Amino acid sequence: MLRQLGCAVAATIVTLLLATPAMAQRDPWAGSWRGMLTTPGGDDTNIILTLVSEDGAYSGLLTGFGPNSEIRLATVETDDVQVTVEGATETAFGPLALVYSLTRDNQVLSGGGRVTLGDHGFDVDIELKRGRRSEVPQPQVEPRIGYFTGQWRFDYTGGEFPPLSIGTRSGTVTFTDLPNAPFVRGRVNGDVYGEAYEETWTIGFDEDIQAVMWQEHLSTGQQLVAIGNWTSPIAITFLTAPVEADGHVYVLKRVTQTISDVSFTVTEEFSTDGGPFQRLGNGSYFRTN
Repeated sequence: MLRQLGCAVAATIVTLLLATPAMAQRDPWAGSWRGMLTTPGGDDTNIILTLVSEDGAYSGLLTGFGPNSEIRLATVETDDVQVTVEGATETAFGPLALVYSLTRDNQVLSGGGRVTLGDHGFDVDIELKRGRRSEVPQPQVEPRIGYFTGQWRFDYTGGEFPPLSIGTRSGTVTFTDLPNAPFVRGRVNGDVYGEAYEETWTIGFDEDIQAVMWQEHLSTGQQLVAIGNWTSPIAITFLTAPVEADGHVYVLKRVTQTISDVSFTVTEEFSTDGGPFQRLGNGSYFRTN
């Protein structure tokens, strides 16, 4: 009996030891891959491919085509050793689109791709490495009201949930400075389910206490007022004043991640009648000027 128990314990230990490396294995794709893109003429460009894993799928950004330039990837497809990414953006020279097909060999991604700028397309070679770094860089955006000034293109994916959200939508918001005050006013021109809509947003910032006021006049006639904390250089956390509708009280919680000077993301959750918060939607904003 003791011998059988000892064998069972030994077998269990061996199983755990064998399983440990697999359990600790890092994601084969997620992270930042840095390296070089080479054109047919021999010109080199430093680029960074950042992949993020969420709910079993990947998304990402590509940087390096110019100062403060980022391309949000439209698709990321992976198999055991290969990743294919596609993305597009507008540039001063016209629309830019790219497709890369890269093969992973340990910590190296290499392969080819196609870049199209305006009416001209050309093939490129790419080699990227994911090496260990002494420290992981974090986005450091200086909290300031001028961060928002300008035009942003946005895509929002989420539920249709009156009075807080009209659902999945896209469009632009253009912020202009209000004179003699730390405020900007934004004009939203968007599209929801094929129909155009307009909204007005007003943002104010108190540098002394790092507080943000965000007011939205929605296309539905509803008004949202939120107070935000911008003491962090990587995110602003908001909580709205209670909204009453149809006999219920709603509170919206919003986290705005300031990824860089040219992009930020929004994650929203809501609570009904004091209940637990649940996901409402996600938005991505990219500066166009």
